[in-house]
Amino acid sequence: MNIPPEFELDFRPDSYRASDDPLIAILSGIKGTARRAMIRDYWEAGRFDELEPLLLDVTGDANQSLGRIHPFFMGGEFLPDVAPGEAVLVRIELQSTTHDVIELRARPLKHGGIRVRWVDEYEGEIKAPLDRIERPFSFGELTEFIEATATDYGQAFPLAYNDANFAGGDLLAEELRDFTSLHSDHYPQLSDWFLWKLELWLEANRPPSDEGGGE
Repeated sequence: MNIPPEFELDFRPDSYRASDDPLIAILSGIKGTARRAMIRDYWEAGRFDELEPLLLDVTGDANQSLGRIHPFFMGGEFLPDVAPGEAVLVRIELQSTTHDVIELRARPLKHGGIRVRWVDEYEGEIKAPLDRIERPFSFGELTEFIEATATDYGQAFPLAYNDANFAGGDLLAEELRDFTSLHSDHYPQLSDWFLWKLELWLEANRPPSDEGGGE
């Protein structure tokens, strides 16, 4: 199926350098989904100076303290640390019990090119079509790269984890509408592209309507 024309497939960021936006810069060092949400809320409310210092901790102490409250606070906290010079291109958040997170990261190489890698919280095997690019992805190249990526069980991104849960047979597709979310600070249209893909997935997996009914 052709991608809708409103998506700018030729868009390509000049680089993956750190953002000048102060909030994005702060969040780049915070792995946990819950902490990121709270930091964003305080920032947007103009109350950033009231934020509990623990929420800004990047040493790992925060996940131990917050995890005692509820598993929700663990989501994203066990991702590998971001390497020096590395940028997060894509963040996938799951509404699983522990709110797991998967990220696509990019890091410039010393002699040219960019190393790209998927990371999760379990050191799982994520099969990507390549691990090095010569320049930043265009938006179209990024969407193709995402769709060519799969879990070690063979489900294709970006809805691999919806597929895995739906295959169990206990859930309707519509019940998984909010299970996966995806966003990027470097590609503003990526979230909308994902929602378009999600609607296609829901339509393909809806049960057939009982138009006949009766006897």
